[in-house]
Amino acid sequence: MERRDGGPSFENIEAFSPQLKILAFDVENSITDGHLYTICYFVKEGETLRAGDPIWGTEREIIEQFTRAIQKEDPDVITGYNIDGYDIPTIQERAMKVGIRSLQWGRDMSEPRQVYQKFWRLNGRLVADAWWAVKTDLKPKQETLNAVAKQLLGEGKLEVDLGMRVGADYDPRKIDKEWQSNRERILAYCTRDAELSLRVLDKIGTLRRTMDMATVTKLPLDDVLNIGSSFLIDSILIRAADRAVPRVGVPMTGSFDDVEAIEGGYVHEIRAGLYHWVCVLDFKSMYPSLIIAKNICFTTLDPKGEVESPTGVRFLSKRQRPGLLPTILQNLMRERDETKRRMREAKSPEEHRYYDGLQQAIKILMNAFYGVFASSFYRFTDRAIGSSITAFARETTKGIIGELEREGHEVIYSDTDSVFVKSPQANLDGAVKFGKDLAERFSREGGQLEFEKVLDPLFSHGKKKRYVGRVVWPRRLDELLIRGYETRRTDSFDLQTELLTEVFEKVLDERPEEAVKIARRRISETMEGKVPIEKLVISRGVKNFNEYDDPDRLAHVQAAKKLMALGYEFVPGMKVSWIVTNSKRTPQEVQPYVSGTSFEGAPDWKYYATRLAQSVARATENFGWTEKDLLMGSQQVDLFNGAFSGDEDTIAGEKEGKRPVPKKEAAKRTEKKVSLQDFM
Repeated sequence: MERRDGGPSFENIEAFSPQLKILAFDVENSITDGHLYTICYFVKEGETLRAGDPIWGTEREIIEQFTRAIQKEDPDVITGYNIDGYDIPTIQERAMKVGIRSLQWGRDMSEPRQVYQKFWRLNGRLVADAWWAVKTDLKPKQETLNAVAKQLLGEGKLEVDLGMRVGADYDPRKIDKEWQSNRERILAYCTRDAELSLRVLDKIGTLRRTMDMATVTKLPLDDVLNIGSSFLIDSILIRAADRAVPRVGVPMTGSFDDVEAIEGGYVHEIRAGLYHWVCVLDFKSMYPSLIIAKNICFTTLDPKGEVESPTGVRFLSKRQRPGLLPTILQNLMRERDETKRRMREAKSPEEHRYYDGLQQAIKILMNAFYGVFASSFYRFTDRAIGSSITAFARETTKGIIGELEREGHEVIYSDTDSVFVKSPQANLDGAVKFGKDLAERFSREGGQLEFEKVLDPLFSHGKKKRYVGRVVWPRRLDELLIRGYETRRTDSFDLQTELLTEVFEKVLDERPEEAVKIARRRISETMEGKVPIEKLVISRGVKNFNEYDDPDRLAHVQAAKKLMALGYEFVPGMKVSWIVTNSKRTPQEVQPYVSGTSFEGAPDWKYYATRLAQSVARATENFGWTEKDLLMGSQQVDLFNGAFSGDEDTIAGEKEGKRPVPKKEAAKRTEKKVSLQDFM
């Protein structure tokens, strides 16, 4: 925009949602000497997706043509899958070998430069690695492009329609022969990689969220995408410090020694059992609310303060001096409420998405303030501040629990900012009214308590932070709410997750007999090798090998090294997938698993069956079925009235010394309905 005198000018606008032009690329190169075979790219402009012409020839021709393609297409964003760790460094290395001094990819013809030893930047363009977006936002069990594309898009590398069919995934060890014998196949495969990486990045929504956070923090997109939360908070806090009256000095950053961890929030232990009509209440932005209410800040930390934390630390009250941090958070809360109002009043889906993204970005930023103040590295770090915030939180939660219990209500569980309370009314309407009443009663300065959901039922085997429940309000969910069990861990395998979910469904239906039957059948099938191999894949991230004391003893490092030997890309931080083939050896033997390729090797079926039994036993041990029982397929006869064992004529107690139970007698015993509560 120009002023009347011809000079530049700027103005703020209500909403800005630019249509970014995105170019995704992929490299294929020789496995023997590393020279480039091709660079293929895909472009998204508005809603239009199109493939660029594959680039191949001599290495100099390939690099120069790709540089001209970037300059001609003029994308706002350059992406690809693992371009930070592989494709860009590879092109840069090959360019130097053929005498190309500079990759003129920036809008000012500047070359890419590496920051923080892992990310790349370009003047005038954003470099957004789709793999980093997947790793950060999606956290999948398998991080290969094929596996991620199947999970997000329902299609993978092999489903190619670029005028030909690629067929099976090629072996990277044979790319040199493949290039000579079937060049078109490699070009189509490479183009497909570029397309999928672009669509994956778009599907995850990384660019949209980055723009939202940039709007809130007033930072360039590059900074928001590539730096940590402390820098985002710095952007807001330092600006506020500079404008404060009196002005606030900002300390330099520096390194800090590791310190003892600050005590966290209060956890009210859950007892083993099955509970009905459980109301779940959560504090809205608990830590930010307490910071505001108690005026907690490095600018108010003072022995003369009127506000004393449970740890004995004193802060000036708002009357004595409003704190810089509480003021910032209060403004952010006000801004979020206003943004949510605009979202509700939006006149189009695009406008609604824009404001929804903004309010989510504000929420994330607000909740990040406590994390950096409680860390050991932030410029404003003070242990007294972090410990005071959590101490006030524990005091608040314990106070509410104490009051509820004095009134005769059963508090089933609590963790940091949530409270689970059993409704005195054993029906949905009564539970909802009870939950809403509690939220209204206990919302006070320092935290607004929100009635979040009703679980019916809720089950736990009595271990810290482990429970599973069925959500019946505000709407009935198809999936269970599971916390603390292996279904939540990325290093579990799919069969483990699926079996636990099936077992939990039966447990919540108060049908423990069926839960055990399902578990025993699946464990037996696994022991016999009758389950799909892809259900056994285990995944885990791998750091630099030299960061481990004894890397060769670790399964994930072993898998990474074998992947590299097979010709696949690997960079530290990447998640690798494998299947255990021999757990008896030390270290256990594993074979890498690559989605879309055939697996060569035989799984250690007993190892997987044992892991299944270990997981399921955490749910079944409360009603008598231990890990050993599940593996053996038998249990004391009188637990479920002999209902789980026996041949055609008798239901026998398979434990040594137990009398076989005739079928007729067993039938009489099973007439009485077995309740899960009988075994709690």
